[in-house]
Amino acid sequence: MASIDRRDFVRGAALTGAGLALGCGGQDRASATGEAAGEVPDRALLIDRASVFDVRAGAMRPDTSVLVRAGRIEAVAPAAELNANSDAAAGAARIDGAGLFVLPGLIDAHVHVTHILYQSHMTGDEVLPFYLGHGVTSIRSTGDNVPAQRLIERYAEDHPEISPNVFRCSFLIDGNPPWHPDVGWYLATPADVDPFVADMVAWGVKTLKIYVGTGREVGRRVIEAGHEHGLVVSGHLLDYHTADAVRDGLDCVEHIYTVSNFLLDDPDDRHSINLDSDEARRLIDVIAEHGARVDPTLMVFWGTLLFMDLPEVYGHPDHDAMPARLKAFWDKDRQRRSLDWGAAPVSVREGTWEKYLRLTGMLREAGVQLLVGTDAPEPQVAPGASLHHEMEFLVEAGMPPREVLSAATLENARILKEEENRGAVEPGLEADLVLVDADPLEDIRNTRRIRTVVRAGRALDPAEILAAAPTE
Repeated sequence: MASIDRRDFVRGAALTGAGLALGCGGQDRASATGEAAGEVPDRALLIDRASVFDVRAGAMRPDTSVLVRAGRIEAVAPAAELNANSDAAAGAARIDGAGLFVLPGLIDAHVHVTHILYQSHMTGDEVLPFYLGHGVTSIRSTGDNVPAQRLIERYAEDHPEISPNVFRCSFLIDGNPPWHPDVGWYLATPADVDPFVADMVAWGVKTLKIYVGTGREVGRRVIEAGHEHGLVVSGHLLDYHTADAVRDGLDCVEHIYTVSNFLLDDPDDRHSINLDSDEARRLIDVIAEHGARVDPTLMVFWGTLLFMDLPEVYGHPDHDAMPARLKAFWDKDRQRRSLDWGAAPVSVREGTWEKYLRLTGMLREAGVQLLVGTDAPEPQVAPGASLHHEMEFLVEAGMPPREVLSAATLENARILKEEENRGAVEPGLEADLVLVDADPLEDIRNTRRIRTVVRAGRALDPAEILAAAPTE
């Protein structure tokens, strides 16, 4: 197969993003605070007497108030100082925060906004309400059709009352032929890298993604060129050894099996993971020593390994609200994956799942910073709801809830180089917040108990956001 012409992708983007021009997904909805779509609220908002999560301390600050003005957090202070009677909050709309817990807006560090959806005959704008309605106020694309991503980002900017922030990634930088032709891009030599990276910079991407067919020579130049332009470089690797990529400066390892695939006793058996070997210890130490993050995306492996057999997986309640087109693709893909990931007995696959959890815990214990991403909308990975499930798996793997929450907010913001805009409840940051009615530090599942979502200063009803999502 010849290298792919960029014009093919521009044509593909026109098809993938066609629904955006038609205004699907509730284009003319007004926000819950009364402003027209896309406008910053005029009226200040006071969240009074709540418990506020401090991402740096990993603790709740009780009896605290948050003042929001012009889409940003203006003040966070004890309720005795900042309340409805204070001069600073005069005229502000008020939310009684008694009994509520305020979190920074959640960030999903690994999603796809065209890939998979293309195969489901959907456009990326259609699933955006599923994210925001579940408190996910920002999403990080990790390899998609670039022009189509820009269209989806524009849609999100125009409809913040039903959409998260969308942060774009390059095409998947891959071998020849690309593993995923709809979103892959072949770079043959290091000399091909600089023009490609310059093009991605012109498109405004935040992340470069190295994929399975890229070797070290090209991959190393991608990392160098990306860093020269201030971009984050991420990797889902196979031909390029993870240890080599991390030594070369890779910022983020995507998927737990990008670690485990280099720890197999039998290279032809993905289940033969040996976590007790010297090689496992060395690889974990290299990742920790070089400060690379790991985004385990446990959700996608839970689905891929187990959804062929177990009704508690393929029939999980998070899937009920998904559009019929997406579920139809999941069912179709189930047949293909049953011949691949599902070939081993279920007991073997359950053992592999336990190894993924254990490896995640080993990375954390070694000091590796974990991120929180899902790979939505891959099969059994529901946009929005799956981030809460991912956080539950991370707790199961040994991360305390306080670390999981900080990872899903501040650390995910850092991998986007967005920590000056989001990821914490602090003055000066964008007012993307989630108000829940039970303490997630006591039980991480309480992140699902969402009372209100605040997006760019708008107080929104999650049920109303989800009502904008398609069912068919």
